Amino acid sequence: MTGKTRPAVKTDRRGFFRMLGSAIAFLSGGAAAAAGDRVFEIHSATANTRLGALGVRLRSDRDRLSPFKPYPGSRRLELPPVETPRSLPLADAVRRYAAARAFREESLSLAELSRLLYFTNGVTGRLGGGNRVLHLRAAPSAGALYAGEVYVMAERVRGLAPGLYYYAVVDHELVALRSGSLRKEMLRALERPAAFENAAAVVLLTNVFARYSQRYANRGYRYALIDSGHIGENLRLAAASAGYGEAAPLRLHDDALGALLGVDGREEAVCAAHAVGRAADAAPEAPAVRSFAEKQRARPGAVPGRGLAPQLYHEATKLVPSAPVERAAPVPTPTARSGSGVPLPKAGAAPSAAVERTISERRSAEEFFEKPLALGDLGFVLEMAQGHAALERAPGVELFVAVHRVQGLDPGLYRYEPGAHRLVLLRAGDLRASMTRACWGMKRAGTAGVGFAMVGRLAESAARAGDRSYRDLLLEAGAIGQRIYLAAEAAGLVARNLAAFLDEEFDAFLGLDGRREAAIHLTVLGHGR
Repeated sequence: MTGKTRPAVKTDRRGFFRMLGSAIAFLSGGAAAAAGDRVFEIHSATANTRLGALGVRLRSDRDRLSPFKPYPGSRRLELPPVETPRSLPLADAVRRYAAARAFREESLSLAELSRLLYFTNGVTGRLGGGNRVLHLRAAPSAGALYAGEVYVMAERVRGLAPGLYYYAVVDHELVALRSGSLRKEMLRALERPAAFENAAAVVLLTNVFARYSQRYANRGYRYALIDSGHIGENLRLAAASAGYGEAAPLRLHDDALGALLGVDGREEAVCAAHAVGRAADAAPEAPAVRSFAEKQRARPGAVPGRGLAPQLYHEATKLVPSAPVERAAPVPTPTARSGSGVPLPKAGAAPSAAVERTISERRSAEEFFEKPLALGDLGFVLEMAQGHAALERAPGVELFVAVHRVQGLDPGLYRYEPGAHRLVLLRAGDLRASMTRACWGMKRAGTAGVGFAMVGRLAESAARAGDRSYRDLLLEAGAIGQRIYLAAEAAGLVARNLAAFLDEEFDAFLGLDGRREAAIHLTVLGHGR
């Protein structure tokens, strides 16, 4: 996820035309394709080839879209200054996290909401001056284009009238969009409304897809969903640190939520929802009272310009009310791989950095130093990234770890086993040069101490959750990547997303077939600045 100019490379026409064929098959709505095939088509159409990303992108910075929505003339409410009277170390927030199963009928204060929104995706720093200020956010963004937007449906917030609001990040204000309680409309968009009925507020995350497609073409769709995972993970951990509950359902009626926000679901679409409030104690699992199924595939005509593909993908994977749909049995993915297990050190005294500090001070690494990581630091980052099952929203993402420089650990490619907290060696040897080649020649891929590849089990996930599963995998990868960022900050390290890899080459580097299993995200870690 870097905006750097890509180096000139040899054209691979075979790989390009294979992916182009997959994209055409998806856009034509091939009904005969199995769910796993359709998910693979979505993944292929967002791939990087040696010719670049598929799709249309703008060529001039003059056409760059603003990362803010202006809402001129709308009533604005200044949020209280952000205070953190109560906070937890990142390690404690991760280890104690549990999604709220229900909420008590209690309110949050406006100051608490202010704090939550700031640490979700507020402006945590500024670069430049005058008319060329870059507003740095709490969550990373591809090329600092910030496709993600944040809305709040407030129901029980002291000092704030019930209604719908847009979070204006630069001024730390709320823009009033709709007044009055929207609780009933929100609950009708969920399969299990009883679990969220008493939430004090619901934070809705959207993406303006063209902000990314203008530079990254179809690939921007991956970045947008991964960003929603980054932003949502900040929210989850900030809520846990403050001591209130959070829950984020995956099964949503997309069109109902889009209508609530007044967005079209194509140019801007809802990608995630997070309910927050006072968690109820020992609440029973809320039963589903309605079912959703995937919307019929849309077939709009081709539109020249900024590129329509990402919107088509989102349109095709919407959920709408439906009778229950039987899913095929999940396709088993082999989990036993050859290699020896390397136990990671048991957690001792974890870094004491608070969640809020790691969020506000997190930055993407500019460069890495050739200094080895301590094995204990790697173990801590892996534990924070994926070591606690309660953090998983969408199963189907594995962590592959490319080790370049770690004390007491041979260089090579490993797979992380969260339950055993160990690394399984897949291939030994110095992988820096081959990994750099698979990452468009970006030097950070080889100078970082470690690379964390998030691998999606595409076929298995599609069999379980249909075409929409690809959205879920990207959200999950973004959440894992954000915890790597925050753990790095807590441990005195730095991290950076390098998701602009060459898909076919990077999958081959990881030993994946690219169809049943494929790399969907990459974050690198090390000492640096």
